[in-house]
Amino acid sequence: MTTDISAACLTLTSPADILAAVPYLVGFHPADSLIVVGLAHSQAKVAARWNVPMPPGTLAPLTRLFEREQITQAVIVGYGPGEAVTPAVDEATATAAVAGVEVAEALRAHDGRYWSYVCDSATCCPPDGTPYDPLSSRVAAEATVRGLVALPDRQTLQRTVAPITGPPRQSMSRATAEAIAAFRTAAGALAAVSPAGEPAAASSGIGGFAGQPAADEFAGEFVAQGLARVRAAMARAAEGDRLDDAEAARLGLDLMVIRIRDEAWTMMDDSHIPLWKDLTRRLEPGFVPPAASLLAMAAWRAGDSILATIALERALTIDPHYSMANLLMHALQHLLPPAVLDGRMPVPSELDAAMGPPRASWLLPLLTAIEHTPDPPA
Repeated sequence: MTTDISAACLTLTSPADILAAVPYLVGFHPADSLIVVGLAHSQAKVAARWNVPMPPGTLAPLTRLFEREQITQAVIVGYGPGEAVTPAVDEATATAAVAGVEVAEALRAHDGRYWSYVCDSATCCPPDGTPYDPLSSRVAAEATVRGLVALPDRQTLQRTVAPITGPPRQSMSRATAEAIAAFRTAAGALAAVSPAGEPAAASSGIGGFAGQPAADEFAGEFVAQGLARVRAAMARAAEGDRLDDAEAARLGLDLMVIRIRDEAWTMMDDSHIPLWKDLTRRLEPGFVPPAASLLAMAAWRAGDSILATIALERALTIDPHYSMANLLMHALQHLLPPAVLDGRMPVPSELDAAMGPPRASWLLPLLTAIEHTPDPPA
């Protein structure tokens, strides 16, 4: 997974400096990981991370990354025991050689010691490794001054998008139940009989929608209101405002409709990351995949592919078939840059032209989420 690190200007003069810098490049102190840092003109441009051990061929996308970013040198760092790290470092080294990229350094770090794969001198690289302390390094101090952050581990980063618990969860569950009840009340005004005079199928206690003009009209009203709510939420997020529970719950329902979700997709910028992160944590599980996918998109566009990957893992754990999350995960696994979207994102009017007028079928993902959302505890 790649991270845009063009702004991270740290001077590295030794293996210990490299090991002190890597956590700030990827956002946390790695373990059981392979990190490849790509440089051009002695400046770090990208960093990529994989879990180790890894299946052979995992690093194939590196070749395209090196070419696309015009990488001339690479620094390879593996974290963990030799049996897990060495095959990954060997594959990264071979991939760099095929791409004509010089490996400036290749290291393995484990239990407070490091070993170099490019140094064979026992004087500077003893067989039992060299002790290092990344926390007391000059580089760590410089990174902190520059505003870079290194969390203790990946699990700590995962917790930044983990579900809320305790009283806030209970409050959000009640707000979701109220938003669902309001939707059911509005939908209940529709006739539950099809134009042919046959009873329409019920879903979650809501009259069936198939083929009913009134249901299409209801869907149109719901989409219009949802679009207004998502635009307002994004504007408030840009100003640092936060939705209350009722607003967040309603938006969670809105985002289950693809047209409303895609409105947010086409309009987002870096200032919206807190909104999608907040919703990813607060929404009831069935409503999380759209918000988590939007968080992933925003993080990816901002150059934070580690956060993007973690957000997608949340989405796909809940719904392994959620298409937006799968598409974004494919892009991240193939080390594609967010620049591939430049000039390709539609504007809202183009979405309208492509999707046509709202139809009742647009609400089916919402109905499914409602059906699988349990009532809040009394």
